Amino acid sequence: MNTPDDGRDPETPQYTHFRYGEAPEPAPAPAAVLAVPHPAALRPRGIIITCTACGAGRDWLLIQVGDLVFVRCRCAHEWQEHDLDAGEVDGARNPDGPEREWDSFEQLYAGLGFDGLFRMTYLG
Repeated sequence: MNTPDDGRDPETPQYTHFRYGEAPEPAPAPAAVLAVPHPAALRPRGIIITCTACGAGRDWLLIQVGDLVFVRCRCAHEWQEHDLDAGEVDGARNPDGPEREWDSFEQLYAGLGFDGLFRMTYLG
């Protein structure tokens, strides 16, 4: 059994909003994260998105957390892209492709090649 850093039992929910004399409310569940590689250029408003760190113009990792969309470059630069929405991330998804679950963001980034190792390299 993996024990969190704070030493609590991972099966016991964390509680928030506790007031004396009232039952505590469970903390909300973390938002699901969807990460989709996107090899083509992104043009949400007709303008190509480029990475401000390295100047790349294609080969992105789209990360959806709830309604928020983040773009990650192969150089490991990441930002929230306000011009993209969750529907566009879902549309970029390959319904026939394999899906994986990762234990951490670091493993996800390394496994998909977005950890900075392939900086200035286009794949796909």
